[in-house]
Amino acid sequence: MKTTLILIIFVFLTVQINAQNALAYTENIAELATIELPATSKIINSQPEFPGGNKGLANYLTKNIKYPRNSRTSSSRGKVIVCFKVEKNGAISDVKIVKGVNKILNKEAKRVVANMPSWKPAFKNGNAISTVLKIPIVFFRN
Repeated sequence: MKTTLILIIFVFLTVQINAQNALAYTENIAELATIELPATSKIINSQPEFPGGNKGLANYLTKNIKYPRNSRTSSSRGKVIVCFKVEKNGAISDVKIVKGVNKILNKEAKRVVANMPSWKPAFKNGNAISTVLKIPIVFFRN
């Protein structure tokens, strides 16, 4: 159940990112149709990616999120939105809670994101760039 919920959240996140890319693409479609680039000067753009893609990220979160002991006996549950930066070298930095539930769950969400392995960075015009991402982490008790 936990894995299914996390996968659903990442599908939503992926759709949101792709929707933004589609919008940017449609705004420039007339220009792209009239300009032909030589093979050596192709522009390479990409989003940051967790090792193993969304499935790898879901596996990482499933294996590493520990429901805090102090919250196990309480009915603490909810969605924590975590914002972080993927640096040019793929390292994670500037981890912040955008929307939290309580101090205990917020701290656990922040810990898991801060300890993620390095991502494949985003590229713009063939150069690695830093990117800010947001991911939801849902805590619930069965």
